[in-house]
Amino acid sequence: MKISIKSLIVCLGISLCTVAHSQAIFSEKLYSTGDALQKPMVMTPLVEFKHARKMPDLQLETLDGKKTSLDQYKGKLLILNIWASWCAPCIREIPELTKLQKVLKDSKTVILGVSVDGNLKQLKSFMKKYKAEDFHTLLDKNISVQAAMPLEVVPTNLIIDGNGNMVGYLPGYLPWDDEDILPFLKKLENKYSGTSTQDKK
Repeated sequence: MKISIKSLIVCLGISLCTVAHSQAIFSEKLYSTGDALQKPMVMTPLVEFKHARKMPDLQLETLDGKKTSLDQYKGKLLILNIWASWCAPCIREIPELTKLQKVLKDSKTVILGVSVDGNLKQLKSFMKKYKAEDFHTLLDKNISVQAAMPLEVVPTNLIIDGNGNMVGYLPGYLPWDDEDILPFLKKLENKYSGTSTQDKK
């Protein structure tokens, strides 16, 4: 797989922004999340915060080029899968994530891709080439997610509660078809979906 100069620049940009935004995640504690859930082995990399953190407004676009926000997912457990077309592990995850998105369609859990590719046209061409049009993803061409969590690696998953606050993250590739993942997502959903978390401190 060829990596273009532009992709290398994006990678470098992510690295340079890490230091600048490394304190952003610690800027505001909202409520105590209580005892961390017991994780299955496949979820070992998951970090569940002791306190929820306020999410910044992300600069997101649909694949139609329209600006959008995460407000429509209020009340849901939202997992933002941060990925890029130049990331081989990300590409490997897409078929599994697409299947899981369909399985979770009528639940209170949403898995949403957020691509940090810089060019919408190239991203759409990539998704067509890899027959990934069914993968529900948005575009963050300015990598605004850096203000929420420094991206030391992609893919990275941000865990968002029903009020739009970040309650954890999971870095790196994950075999989303593992039999232990769906039951654990249900536990996360039970803990973090809905809007009752806003009254916790």
